[in-house]
Amino acid sequence: MKTVLILGGSGYLGQFLVQSLTKHYKVGFTHHSTSPPDFGGVEQAFWLDLPTGEGMQQCFDRLGPVDAVINCAAISSPAACEQELDTARALNVPTKLLDALDLHKLVHQRDPLLIQLSTDQVYDGSKANWRETDKCHPVNAYGRTKLEAEQLIQDRWPNHVILRSSIIFGPQSPVPVSRVLFLQFIANGLRQGKPTTFFQDEYRCPIYVKDIVNIAMALIDSQDNLQDRLLNMGGPERLSRLDMAYKTADCWELDRSCIVPALSASVKRGVVSPADISMDSSRLLQQLPSVKLTSLEDALLDIEHGVSSRHNGVNSSKERLGQ
Repeated sequence: MKTVLILGGSGYLGQFLVQSLTKHYKVGFTHHSTSPPDFGGVEQAFWLDLPTGEGMQQCFDRLGPVDAVINCAAISSPAACEQELDTARALNVPTKLLDALDLHKLVHQRDPLLIQLSTDQVYDGSKANWRETDKCHPVNAYGRTKLEAEQLIQDRWPNHVILRSSIIFGPQSPVPVSRVLFLQFIANGLRQGKPTTFFQDEYRCPIYVKDIVNIAMALIDSQDNLQDRLLNMGGPERLSRLDMAYKTADCWELDRSCIVPALSASVKRGVVSPADISMDSSRLLQQLPSVKLTSLEDALLDIEHGVSSRHNGVNSSKERLGQ
């Protein structure tokens, strides 16, 4: 059985990865500012301070030889990165992880696959359908720290895959996270009948969290045959935030009249946000032919079906949001 270490396992994406990968691999995961979620006791939890590396060696010592490391740990709020640049850089650029991998290779004669979660915000937003070969000119600190992480990993650890992810969406995580998720933001406002502003001129390719889990497993299982090491990871649709709100309202039968279209320039957010960072993810699909990317509408129906199954056919918009 392969052994996988997931950094940031108590975060939104990390929880889904731990929950699913435990069924197939020996899994360890890290947590830092919160208590470790209880996934049933099969996996191992480790406290880790990624910027200093404190706790890192314990992870590798306890797990033994590792086949793959998935790094989900990051400060992913662009505004927070602007306000605390040094802190964001220390966490988002995984120097201590690479140091630990160097030691692991020396001890075990094994170089695990490093799957690094990056971001579509490495692109500047000046056009649509970005490809991996396009030049990157991030417009905010978050994008710059993630691009620096990409470059460091490419220089120091050949056995890697970098996934440039768009907005990640899905049901509430097994243990609710503190930050507001995009679907929560949409549905909370509309369910409460509260007028809510959505930008009509910012485009993304939102990706379903379950698709990312499938992508991670496909990479782990095919790591000996990987050709491309840098992959865009977006969903199959180029959507504005306004488009996402309308689709969510229609699919979940929420009040469309509460949706307020707006231009992004009409709101001061304290951080530059790229206008169009929709991505072409065809390289990922060519590399991993078993992977299918789910449309927003199909994902919303899947989430609703999961809720309905647990309630014997009674839908609950509150449970979709984990409330």
